Amino acid sequence: MIIYGIDANALTRPNPTGVERYVRCLLEAMMKIPLETDERVVLYARSIPSGIDLPKGWSWKPLSFVLSKGWTHVRLGIELMLHRPDVLFVPAHEIPILTPKKLFVATTIHDIAFRTHRSVYDPVAVRRQDFAVQRAIGRAQILTVPSEATKNDLVLHYHVPSDRIVVTPLAPTMPMSQKDVADALRKLEVTKGRYVLSISRLEKKKNTALLIRSFALLKRKLGAGNSLALVLAGSFGYGEEEIRRVIDEEKIADSIRLTGYISDDDASVLLANAMCFVFPSVAEGFGIPVLEAMEHGAPVIASNIPVMREVCGDAAVLVSPNDIAAWSAATESMFSEDVRNEYRQKGLAQVQKFSWSITAERTMSALRSAKTIR
Repeated sequence: MIIYGIDANALTRPNPTGVERYVRCLLEAMMKIPLETDERVVLYARSIPSGIDLPKGWSWKPLSFVLSKGWTHVRLGIELMLHRPDVLFVPAHEIPILTPKKLFVATTIHDIAFRTHRSVYDPVAVRRQDFAVQRAIGRAQILTVPSEATKNDLVLHYHVPSDRIVVTPLAPTMPMSQKDVADALRKLEVTKGRYVLSISRLEKKKNTALLIRSFALLKRKLGAGNSLALVLAGSFGYGEEEIRRVIDEEKIADSIRLTGYISDDDASVLLANAMCFVFPSVAEGFGIPVLEAMEHGAPVIASNIPVMREVCGDAAVLVSPNDIAAWSAATESMFSEDVRNEYRQKGLAQVQKFSWSITAERTMSALRSAKTIR
């Protein structure tokens, strides 16, 4: 009998963002893969999340913990020492410091942007994430990553042998909303087809300040009275002071909607009715939001960086993440119905190349390799 233990604690967190969505979609897709007769899966979490029906061979192991922090390294670590599975998979967080020496470990490294683009991170976060990745590389036998770009970064910057890295491309996570469109747009104070949309954390890594400056440049060109709005949907991250300062400097506040964290329903409505979706990140491990935009029929403008070339192909307008004028011009090009239709159709075709079933199959294959590696 081989037991796969999986850290599923990300499923218990409120207001899920990219990593938490990845864990949910991956596990739900893995549950559709039949287990072999000698296989069992145990999911570890602080508590049992609602809305997930486990198939045969899968079970929850709730591990309660009184402290707000330390669950992974203390509570999960103790469980692993007392009741060791054959394989541990950590898809969303750090590998527990307490792990039995004979335990086969696989973990996901989503990106190493903190290493390749240090200036867009809090220095404290850089040290913490670098330590976690160094530990993962030193402890895990298998590393899963979402893109060839991330694999190449790990080989280049951490000298990881490529045969230890398994690429498991991701897919859209957002369901199509059934909400009344007119009512939802009215609540969000935007007009169908008259706004540029960004859904991401508002921070330096996501290049939010450049996006605002490029939009302000376009608004000046369009002249007074133009109703085009920029919707920034997401919570603030590192660099909030700079972003707010740029909004003030550009005198653009009246044309910007800061929605904060939004529900999937609202995000879906915004995607389906935007003039275009913009994703100016300086670095990413994958880029699920661009696929979700494509799936909803929103034309995409994204940064011309390796991972976006990998994910988008020719289905997006790719622009240097450092060129304010080029971002402004690319956004202006979306006033053309022909341009929008071209990228809408390309996007709908491109997104069909990605599915969570592929992600799950590659991940499960990587975990099953423990049978031959151990």
